[in-house]
Amino acid sequence: MLKPWMYLLFINPTDQKTTSKSILHVTFALTSLKRQTHERTLMNVLYDHQAFTVKMYGGVARYFYELIRSYNQNHALTADVSLVFSNNDYINGKSFIPHHRYELLAESRMVNQAVSLLNRYNSIRHIRKGHFDVFHPTYYHKYFLNYLGQKPFVLTFHDATSERYAYKYPDVGDHLPALKKKLLLRANRIITVSEFSKQEIQRFFGISPEKIDVIYLGTSLGESEPLVGQSTDGLPAKEPFPYLLYVGKRSFYKNFDGFFRAIRPVLNRYPDIHLVCAGGGVFSRAEQMAFHGAKLTRRVHYRPITDVTLLRLYQQALAFVFPSFNEGFGIPVLEAFSGGCPVLLSGQSSLPEVGGSAALYFDPKNDESIASVVEQVILDDALRADLSRRGSDRLNLFSCEKTAAQTLRIYQSLM
Repeated sequence: MLKPWMYLLFINPTDQKTTSKSILHVTFALTSLKRQTHERTLMNVLYDHQAFTVKMYGGVARYFYELIRSYNQNHALTADVSLVFSNNDYINGKSFIPHHRYELLAESRMVNQAVSLLNRYNSIRHIRKGHFDVFHPTYYHKYFLNYLGQKPFVLTFHDATSERYAYKYPDVGDHLPALKKKLLLRANRIITVSEFSKQEIQRFFGISPEKIDVIYLGTSLGESEPLVGQSTDGLPAKEPFPYLLYVGKRSFYKNFDGFFRAIRPVLNRYPDIHLVCAGGGVFSRAEQMAFHGAKLTRRVHYRPITDVTLLRLYQQALAFVFPSFNEGFGIPVLEAFSGGCPVLLSGQSSLPEVGGSAALYFDPKNDESIASVVEQVILDDALRADLSRRGSDRLNLFSCEKTAAQTLRIYQSLM
């Protein structure tokens, strides 16, 4: 008997003879989403596949996972996700977001193209059936507009990175501004994740502020507490050196290169301090050459992450440093707070809004500013303890439950 993912081997996304009808046929054969007819007593919200297709991690997928997880726990509404295939790590093994895994084929570009097509056609099928009250797309593709009819939809706007930086870094999505504008204009309500991002929507798209709701994010990372002394994913339970922690992607506006350049003198002055980079992919050749040129190859480390290993890294770090030029919210700030980790932040974009008085700030464009704040924290045990305490206190202002409750009110306002 064929495993579900094996059907992907028979789909060629570049074959012009592969019609939507045949793709839908495969979708029907693979999904177990058919339900017995029953009277719905709760609002039904349909989420689509976009955030969970192809990518294993990411802030957008995490946001929607936390939202759907909260509704599954408190039964405030019925949340359906039109998803067939996914290798996303957050939803792995989660029965409330049913899907098929295809890890053995995940490196194939053709298979990933087929997955995208299958998931999209499956979402179209769900939208056309109309068994929902509100639609909430999980990213910026416009495929659904011709099928939605009069059903309301809510759009979440995360950041204006493409609007700010696409001219300089086309890889951040130089096609996105036009798509975003079309969706923002058509959406019944717009959710965004910070006051800063609300201002960005008004600045770049001219959307009325009355149409925009700011709803802060939360994190459940603190629930991933590993057992004391337990080894996770083949990594030691405790790093054998004191370290600064960097988390996530390192390219473009994330400013990792500037951060590393700024702390080189600090690392040279304190030879026992290391730098750990969690997630974001293995080091590129250019990064390896930079570390080698600085004679710091043995003190800069990459760590793959799960929620458990990431929390452990936060808990043991001297400090978490976030040198980004632009964030819509900055979920790693809350993650660091949940791990009791001192937080050092860029003073730009949404980060001061999220970190408040629980973090120290630097100018991300000024090497001396970055180095000064980092060195201050390395040298002052009492300051690190105070930042850890303040971060734990500030974390109480944010929660996934609050995010879900406020989002529910937006959905209800459309009924």
